[in-house]
Amino acid sequence: MKKCLFHCLLLFSAYTYVSAHYNQPNTLVSTVTKNTILPLFTLTLNTNEEYFINIGGPYIVRNCTDGLPRPIVPCGSATCALTRRFNPHQCPLPQNTIINGSCACQATAFEPFQRLCNSNQFTYGDFSISSLNSESPSVTFNNVNYLCIPNPFLMDFPPGVFGVVGLGPTALATWNQLTPPRLGLEKKFVLCLPSDENPMNKGAIYFGGGPYKLRNSDARSMLSYTRLIKNPRKLNNYFLGLKGISVNGKMILLAPNAFNFDGNGNGGVALSTTSPFTTLRSDIYKVFIEAFSKATLDILRVNGTTPLEFCLKSTTNFQVPRIDLELDDGKIWKVFAANSMKKVSADVACLAFVDGGNAPEQAVMIGLYQMENTLMEFDVGRCAFGFSSSLGLVNASCGDFQRRP
Repeated sequence: MKKCLFHCLLLFSAYTYVSAHYNQPNTLVSTVTKNTILPLFTLTLNTNEEYFINIGGPYIVRNCTDGLPRPIVPCGSATCALTRRFNPHQCPLPQNTIINGSCACQATAFEPFQRLCNSNQFTYGDFSISSLNSESPSVTFNNVNYLCIPNPFLMDFPPGVFGVVGLGPTALATWNQLTPPRLGLEKKFVLCLPSDENPMNKGAIYFGGGPYKLRNSDARSMLSYTRLIKNPRKLNNYFLGLKGISVNGKMILLAPNAFNFDGNGNGGVALSTTSPFTTLRSDIYKVFIEAFSKATLDILRVNGTTPLEFCLKSTTNFQVPRIDLELDDGKIWKVFAANSMKKVSADVACLAFVDGGNAPEQAVMIGLYQMENTLMEFDVGRCAFGFSSSLGLVNASCGDFQRRP
């Protein structure tokens, strides 16, 4: 199962092109903001439109409630066929519809909080994004494919949020549509999620390759790389090969096949920007909590708070053991206290890992809290995932990245 993410990915760009009036852009960039209403992050498109970031989404989902007609995507087109190939695995295939006498492609979106599947018209339109090229500070892409937001779907969208940007490993994903070959951009995107809800603290997302300037240096030197692996039953998600989990340098004892996929594509280790905390299957969680408890015997244990069960009394010199995710190729994702312990009050911090029950979809779902204030590169073209440790270790944050030419 642990193969390259794609054995045959059609980097689809036949219908997407860039407006005629542009200079060759360098890396494309957008500001990332932590939403204060929903546990999600947004990026900015079209100057002032906010879109939730979903690295497991197959395409853009956009508000279409302005009453304007949208161009149809023909039912028999290659684009419509791709919506079927990358239909969310939780959802049935949609039924197409007739608009003005023509068969119009319908596609489906999965809403993870209420676990809803709903369909609507698949269409295309213009999107603009900032560039780090001073001669082309904004680039407009025409005929970008997207799905009109189904109803119901995230009914309580915060003000200013227009939809969801899907960044999954699919041909219709945002990163692929914004990096057509003629622009010379690489098939990758880089994400840095801010850790502070203060609206002044921003993060960044880059499309098309580096450098990624952190103050006066290129942050690519901070990245360690591992391979993305393919789950043929769940094509819209990014998976990593995990060998084990260590607490304070000691590997916890798990079954040899604890992180394997089963025949239905369940199991494995996935990345998620819709899960607030890392979720572990119950058999893994139990052993992990036991190991962490033994390693923190000298710290006073206090009552937990939903959904975080393991909490400690925090003090000025509060220190907890490091957690290591030991990947198949020998690389180690080091999780320090900044990404393992969440402050829930002035003197209480809780371990930011959640019990996922006996039969979750994935054995491990790495969530947002473990990703915050780290640099992550999704090099989809090379089937590689780059990651840093917490930027706080070098007295930096996601807000220090260059976001203007």
